[in-house]
Amino acid sequence: MSRFSVKLQENREFIYGFDHVLGYFYEIWDYNVSKNQEECLIEDKCHLFHKLSKVDMVGTMSKFGANPRHVELVALDMPF
Repeated sequence: MSRFSVKLQENREFIYGFDHVLGYFYEIWDYNVSKNQEECLIEDKCHLFHKLSKVDMVGTMSKFGANPRHVELVALDMPF
């Protein structure tokens, strides 16, 4: 399993990675929403449960500034 984090402006965070069961996944957190961390998860998608496609994953990763090499590996359908 891999898990990477990109700190965003305004106390937000983009987390993404690859898991042998879930496939590609990402989470978007906004810590301004609540003091309760469980309520701060804005979006949570993975291939297994949400049928997250490679195209959607690449687009989301590019939008939030993920490592370009990781984006390339997703486009090639390879784990990272």
